[in-house]
Amino acid sequence: MRNKKIAIILISYIVFSFIFQPPSGTIIQSLKSENQGDLRSSALISNTTQWINNSGFDSYLGYWYNETTGDVTDFNVSMSDGVAKFITLGDKREFSDINGTPSDLDWFPEKKPGSSIFPDRYDINQYGCNASHEYWEEAVSNNIYGVRGNQTRNRPTVLWKKIVKMPLDMSDYIITSANLTIVFNASANTNVETPFDEPLEGNNPTHAEYDHVKFYVQVSNLEDKIRYEPLNYVPRELGYGNLSADLDGPNDGSIHNVSDTIISMKSEEVLVFYLNRILEYDHRNFTIFLGIDIDVEDNYNQYDRDTYYSLLIKECNLTFTYEKTIDEFTSVSLKQDGMKLSSLTNLSSYQVKATEAKLNFQYKIDKNWTVYTSDHNSEFNIYLNGNPYPISLKVKNFNVTSFEEIDLDLVPPIDSVNLSIELLLRKSFELDQHITFSFDNVSLNISYIIFPIVITPSAGGDGGGTKIIRTPDNTPLVIGLTIGIVALVSILGVYQFHYKYAPMIRKIRKLKKNIRKGKKIKPLLLNTREEIIKNSFKRLEIVTKPSELIENQSIIKDVKNK
Repeated sequence: MRNKKIAIILISYIVFSFIFQPPSGTIIQSLKSENQGDLRSSALISNTTQWINNSGFDSYLGYWYNETTGDVTDFNVSMSDGVAKFITLGDKREFSDINGTPSDLDWFPEKKPGSSIFPDRYDINQYGCNASHEYWEEAVSNNIYGVRGNQTRNRPTVLWKKIVKMPLDMSDYIITSANLTIVFNASANTNVETPFDEPLEGNNPTHAEYDHVKFYVQVSNLEDKIRYEPLNYVPRELGYGNLSADLDGPNDGSIHNVSDTIISMKSEEVLVFYLNRILEYDHRNFTIFLGIDIDVEDNYNQYDRDTYYSLLIKECNLTFTYEKTIDEFTSVSLKQDGMKLSSLTNLSSYQVKATEAKLNFQYKIDKNWTVYTSDHNSEFNIYLNGNPYPISLKVKNFNVTSFEEIDLDLVPPIDSVNLSIELLLRKSFELDQHITFSFDNVSLNISYIIFPIVITPSAGGDGGGTKIIRTPDNTPLVIGLTIGIVALVSILGVYQFHYKYAPMIRKIRKLKKNIRKGKKIKPLLLNTREEIIKNSFKRLEIVTKPSELIENQSIIKDVKNK
């Protein structure tokens, strides 16, 4: 009986151990995060962890890095005062190196392309760039400049050239405004024929364009592949006066003067275009020319004399402003590589799966983007492991007064965790100042579960492989086995304490129990010894075999002896 009790206790222990045993095993792994500092062990873990390190952008902690594609000079990325910043590097500068009276230290004379002669005299003196010339048909030296006269000297020209060096590479800048002026004065003899002269009696001058001079400014690239003329002026009145045709001596006529006169460019828009165009060829250098052209005609049948005493470019002033060009498709990104999901457990029999990824951060801009730029399409994009958030954040909608907060649901990672916050420019534009985007309190909350896996050989291939399978849910099986074992234990218990006794013994045990509890009992009728023996004889059947008869007789003897 004692052995049976031990068996019952052992069976009960096995049943209850099976019921409360985990279905697959136990993880023994430390899980630590910003939200979880204790050690946790579980067969199946479900948790949410803040994945970003240095969310508040403390510069000394690191973790964050940046990448720029396109023009790397368009942006600067910094972390200071607990904030990450994308600084759009606008810039505005002014050029004013050409001003005042030209000097022979950096202005040098040369002929105009296609021209063969200089004026009789040309130089740079204390007053500026000066030219003097007398046209005299007679083949003798003129009395003023000592140059022998002939009809080929009616179109002399002179240019003074200066090479301009820009202080920086203009490939990343564009000129946005410009101004160009010169100051000139001139003196000529009234023997010059002008359209304002009144013909005297007996004078019948012929003319095509009359005698005239032109003051001008040209710009070109260093190789002189393109040359533009943004400023020119012809003082048609120079040499005005009436003089008889037969008065052609060097002392005849009088002097006509044009006093200091300011001449401006044709148009600012045209000048800006010219300057930007020539700087496309050489981003740091270009050439500027100051020019004087003299054009005199043979207006009479007899010898004609035309005298220009002084043609002076007294000042040249060129100024322009240029701004930084921010290039289309330039992008800047702030990135962080977080720990892998698989690092949450070092047991190969368990797998980690992310079920949710929520990004939250604050952002703002310090100036209205659409006021200072012509761009309305630039945007911020969010990527998690290269998977973009489907809706871009338009820069034009950023708040300029205070931080705004945003929550985004991202595609959960598989293992690696790489977060990228990117600013992408959708248009080129000029920018004359810095515009700063600020970010703070970046958090990435990833929800995940850890569950056991089964590694089995994969079918096919000599190299074999593994196949990851989730352990099936054993709950129905556990319930069914539990019910079956409980029923078995109940049956064994009933037998052990009741049915293993003979019916009469069971009645006696029940009677004793009732007597102990003081319950009312019924009379129990028992047979006498003689009646028991008699009944035993009656149950004996008539036997035909001697061996059985002998056995029965033996039984009878035993009963009588008792």
